[in-house]
Amino acid sequence: MNIYCMDTSALVIIQRYYPKELFPDLWRNLELLFRDARIISHDFVYDEIVPKNGKKDEMANLVSKNKKYFKRITKRQAQLVPEIIGLFPNLIDPKSKKNEADPWLIGLVIEEMELKGIFGEESEFVIISTESKKNPNKIPAVCKHYKLRHMSLFEFFEDNGWRFVIEGKK
Repeated sequence: MNIYCMDTSALVIIQRYYPKELFPDLWRNLELLFRDARIISHDFVYDEIVPKNGKKDEMANLVSKNKKYFKRITKRQAQLVPEIIGLFPNLIDPKSKKNEADPWLIGLVIEEMELKGIFGEESEFVIISTESKKNPNKIPAVCKHYKLRHMSLFEFFEDNGWRFVIEGKK
């Protein structure tokens, strides 16, 4: 059973293009994956989704309810992130004033795989993002380098056997 490590981009796309009122099954399925500890992510992703103050959208509400699945920085991740950024400096925007989640997400999955001692295609951990596999500076390229599994959002849906029908208002 795969454990999906969600990037901000995937969660934002779900919020933007698959609203809860039109795709309630998708949102129920996400809630079930969280409940079964099959979706994890990083605190930095949490911070990018959930506003510090102000109104929360549906994704922010879902993420807030599942805060325990958003992992904190560890010493091992702090060791891995400089290496990741050294190899892929354009993974982040060096001018950004806030921490960017991508290298921490990669570090989280590497750490989890090290703890389990399972790597490559044998690993149950899969990073989900909507970033282009053609761009050498995005999550899919970093995953390829570190032999981490990556799926697009549509591959994630397919991996779970999800098919959705738009529900109109009654």
